[in-house]
Amino acid sequence: MDGVVLELVRIGLRTAHALAAVLWVGGSLFFALALIPALRRIGATAERLELATAVGREFRRLVRASIVIFLVTGAILAFDRLSRPGVPALYTALLGVKIALALWMFWLVRERDVPDRPATLATATAPSESGAAAASSEASALWHPCIRRQTLLLTLGIAVYLLAIVLRVIFEAAQAAQPRV
Repeated sequence: MDGVVLELVRIGLRTAHALAAVLWVGGSLFFALALIPALRRIGATAERLELATAVGREFRRLVRASIVIFLVTGAILAFDRLSRPGVPALYTALLGVKIALALWMFWLVRERDVPDRPATLATATAPSESGAAAASSEASALWHPCIRRQTLLLTLGIAVYLLAIVLRVIFEAAQAAQPRV
């Protein structure tokens, strides 16, 4: 009976970890591929700024919650897997890479949330103007850092997700090779 309860807890932890990933990475894909382009087409209006600010604020709350879920479930899951017999060195090394990439993602989000940073959703959705060079340069300075950060976050998120798949395959193969007690 204890084995069943433990396995149900593991399933719950893995599910929470995966849902946090879906929320963060999926939400970021929605922002990058749908919301930001749509807001740019609307043009510079007070409504667009209000919508971008409200959506950004709500998404930021969800991302922060996802990070907490990632940290808690990830630590428990890593300890659980690493404490089992027969875990290959490749698994441990790739898990270290996955953790490093995830920490980089958390740092990028934290850097964006520092007050007085211009890289917000509202400035990221600013349409590029074809006016004077100074105005164009100023607009670029405001939204390009956010776009680069957004692209980096998406790339890292996809890499972390792919590493999770590889880690699962490696772990399950190693556990299947272990003698049954």
